[in-house]
Amino acid sequence: MKVEVSASFKKYARKTILSIVVFAFSYICMLILAIGITVGFTLLGLFIFTSKPMFITAVLCLGLFASGLTVLFFLLKFVFAFTKIETDHLTEIKARDEPQLFALIHNIVNEVETSFPKKVFLSHDVNASVFYDSNFWSMFLPIRKNLQIGVGLINSVTQQELKAILAHEFGHFSQRSMKLVSYVYHVNQVIYNMLYKNDSLDNSFQKWENVSGYSAIFIGISVFIIKQIQYILKYLYEYVNLNYLALSREMEFHADAIAAHVAGSNALADSLLRMGFANHALNYVLNFYERKFSENIRSNNIYLEQRCVMHLLAEKSRYLIRAGLPQIELTTLKRYDKSKLNLENQWSSHPRDEDRVKALYALNIVKNEVSNEPAMDLLSNDAAIANQVSDKLFSSVQYQHAPTPLEITSFRADFEDSIKKYGINPKFNDFYDYNDPIVKVDTPTTPVQPELSFDDLFTDRKVDSLYELLSLKNDKYVVEAICKGEIKLKTFDYEDKKYRYTEAGDLLQKIENDITNIEQQIDIYNRQIHNYFTQLSCEQNLREEFDRKYYDYAAFHKTFDESQAHYTEMVENTEFMFQNMPIADIEARISDLKRREIAFKKKLRKLLESADDGHNIDQTLILTLNKYIDHDLMYFNVNQYKEENLNILFEAIAAYKKLLDDSYFFKKKAYLDFIIFLEENNMDNKQLSS
Repeated sequence: MKVEVSASFKKYARKTILSIVVFAFSYICMLILAIGITVGFTLLGLFIFTSKPMFITAVLCLGLFASGLTVLFFLLKFVFAFTKIETDHLTEIKARDEPQLFALIHNIVNEVETSFPKKVFLSHDVNASVFYDSNFWSMFLPIRKNLQIGVGLINSVTQQELKAILAHEFGHFSQRSMKLVSYVYHVNQVIYNMLYKNDSLDNSFQKWENVSGYSAIFIGISVFIIKQIQYILKYLYEYVNLNYLALSREMEFHADAIAAHVAGSNALADSLLRMGFANHALNYVLNFYERKFSENIRSNNIYLEQRCVMHLLAEKSRYLIRAGLPQIELTTLKRYDKSKLNLENQWSSHPRDEDRVKALYALNIVKNEVSNEPAMDLLSNDAAIANQVSDKLFSSVQYQHAPTPLEITSFRADFEDSIKKYGINPKFNDFYDYNDPIVKVDTPTTPVQPELSFDDLFTDRKVDSLYELLSLKNDKYVVEAICKGEIKLKTFDYEDKKYRYTEAGDLLQKIENDITNIEQQIDIYNRQIHNYFTQLSCEQNLREEFDRKYYDYAAFHKTFDESQAHYTEMVENTEFMFQNMPIADIEARISDLKRREIAFKKKLRKLLESADDGHNIDQTLILTLNKYIDHDLMYFNVNQYKEENLNILFEAIAAYKKLLDDSYFFKKKAYLDFIIFLEENNMDNKQLSS
């Protein structure tokens, strides 16, 4: 299949070739210099020794020779390194096992006019990719690539969409620029290893130093030269990768175009828009079972549960279901992302999904014959292989005894309970997902408008202002990074206007003003809502209960940041336990931690005492937390950590965070549920009076 590459594709391909040539030239120069240093040091050492043969001159001669040889070894060691991709976590499949899936792959290979993959693997996740083992010769010899397909992906798409996704991957197979990828990949491995993987060299230095004190001189010489080489390599790494990543983004657009010609524009666009949603659903399932490890419960099949979560979340979000799958529109995503900032992430290997979808829509390639059956139907024996992949995922878990599989009906009931427990009433139109119903003292008082209704308080326009505020805060964070030089670029766009990086400071002030204005408007909305329900509570003789619900939540809200700071402080002051440091430093840090624990334990005890049945705290956890609160646990003794006590400490820190977040949410939900109750009474009264 011949799909023309863009002018940008050609431009960045040329730049990538040039960057590889520059690296090769620089590397050869450094290699020649290293050979010269080795020869020079050797000749100098021999000259010194022959001039005055004695023990010291012999050591000097050998030291100089070893220094030069070390530098040469450093440059040559990683060039011929072999990089093998681990496949133990994957499941290889053959055509005899999955004939329908392989028939689809063969069909795509023929249509794209590329080679069939060397091997096909299934993984558990929502992804598809091409991979291969790499070594020095892979830059010059043909490489047969492997195909990896996630069962979580197959479970989330139609057969037509899977065809589009695989055509995208095979589009990479067919790109002549893939050879450049092989070069850049190996160059990156060489540079990375030279910069960060020097353990064997450090060990050699250590052994060398133990032989003689004189060695420190020659080690210092070698280290100095190697540091200069690494300094050059850091700049080469950035230069090579910036050009390559720009090409990589163009390669994605080109592979998308190939996929659109094979399966149609909509097939790939729809799957791209659903991918994040499907991944979120699968992650929910995995996190659910991670919490069930201690109960010796495991999944029967995570993919039945992934599909269950997708449908329940789609229902909650009011997404259209078509061909058994949620349909997520680009406009839906844009509702949540109202960023006015447009800058190209030069360190990203992929374009934004939004840009890819727009490019696919622009191609507008329509296929008349499409298969909207579930892609899972392609797997043999009712997708038996999916069970194997699911089982493999749980095989590494160390259960106390044989785990009990959870039936899908029980999982669904648990998930529905979770939505009910942690969900906010949909009548609020998502207004309180990112907003707290707090009335600030300095908010201007607004009279209740007689004609104001419940729906008027929670219109789409008001909810959109919350998403606009979130986007502005994200834009502010990025523009601040540009101001500080943390993000390096020459120009960027904001509100379709081009800015130079030197103008970021002025723009930052504008964004901060916009944030202030929207926050003030949201404060007015919150005041209007509070006034509305205050009036309803008075009309229904429920003012006292209304105030109690509100002030119970507002009081907790007021101290939440302080309580959160205790958690952050404990996390930050236990990080040293994962680092290597002298015993004296460890003891000093633990002494400081003990001092901080006093206030933390008081807060934890208070949260634990105020927790009700809604928190669903396991009795074993309660015993652990009480042990932590009531005892002065020893975390370090003589020269080693006490692992059992450390586990109690970390469990207490995690439990504190969950208790704090749950307590805050439940108080907020109790208040919101009560004002819904007031509104329902109000509607009932209106019906009776009419």
